[in-house]
Amino acid sequence: MGTMDELIREYRAILQQEQQLDARKEELRLAIMAALTAEGLHFSRSPYGVAIRTTRYKLMPRREAVLGLLQAEDLFPFAQFTAARVKQHLVPKYGRERLLPLFDITQSYALIVKAPAAPQDGAPL
Repeated sequence: MGTMDELIREYRAILQQEQQLDARKEELRLAIMAALTAEGLHFSRSPYGVAIRTTRYKLMPRREAVLGLLQAEDLFPFAQFTAARVKQHLVPKYGRERLLPLFDITQSYALIVKAPAAPQDGAPL
């Protein structure tokens, strides 16, 4: 175990490396997303892994419209509306067409990069 000064110095050096790696990782994510978008692909497979472009939706309730349609017992469990909660609980009760005008919907994309699949038993490496 080193002295306190050495430990702190090493710790700070590692934090700086993490920041540099995070910045580079973000640059690579943006480049991968741009390449997938430019090629019109939702995923790309390589020997190094798979890159998957996913779509996420965020529902922002319109206050007046929501209060005009939903009943009080519907509001409490949904203090924060998620697409999954709306789909699971409210769509069956009210129908999709009646609910769509209640929300401003923003769409965003996310990138998932996975390691290559592990070889199966007996398969060549």
